[in-house]
Amino acid sequence: MKNYFVHNDDVILHVLEEGTSSPSVPSLVVISGLWEPAERAIPLLSGLSGHTVALSLRGRGLSSTPASGYGLEEHLSDIAAVVEHLQLEGYCMLGFSRGASYALGWTLRHRQKMKGLILVDQPPVHRSVSAEAADFWTRLVYRGVPVLNYMRPEAIQGLMREAAEVDFTRELSGLQLPVTVFAGRDHAAMISSDLPAEMAKRYREAVRDCEIIEFAGSGHMIPDDEQQKYIAEVARFLKRISV
Repeated sequence: MKNYFVHNDDVILHVLEEGTSSPSVPSLVVISGLWEPAERAIPLLSGLSGHTVALSLRGRGLSSTPASGYGLEEHLSDIAAVVEHLQLEGYCMLGFSRGASYALGWTLRHRQKMKGLILVDQPPVHRSVSAEAADFWTRLVYRGVPVLNYMRPEAIQGLMREAAEVDFTRELSGLQLPVTVFAGRDHAAMISSDLPAEMAKRYREAVRDCEIIEFAGSGHMIPDDEQQKYIAEVARFLKRISV
């Protein structure tokens, strides 16, 4: 697995890359959740046979932490730096949790160069971050590890100051490419799903080629709760959209 850094002006982004690009199977770019570094995607990168790339957005993992620049546009510029560095064409993007809102915002602008989109347990909304939410993330310990081991508090505070809500619902019909949405359906899960059935319905009604995949044994944390099924469904989607 390749491990390197890409510059987005003064911001240095950590990238993990597995496999090599192929004209027959689309490359996959993985955008993880709010606090997640690229390393959280290693099981997916290792479990797929094609070309897969994951990045740590600004303020996460080994990427640098600017004093400002935590709105939607700045995060999309991080994605742009990696996509341009790799000179990707005909690729697929996967976004989990808040990463799905970045992936969705990106795809709505760049769908002509893409072959597919996977959204994992996230409504079509890029949310603002309240002071209460910032405090929650700052204090959160997930699977015995404090979130602050993965994401700097300055980045969480940056999101609170700068992240403005954007509702993409009215733009969904512009997604003229295959879309798969993963939805957690275990109502007893410790971290509940962020995508209730009525929200999933928005995707199905608006996107011409849209499939909803339900994960009965998962809440929100599908990549952890049902890892084998998660990887298998991603592989199935990539096979479906391959040449």
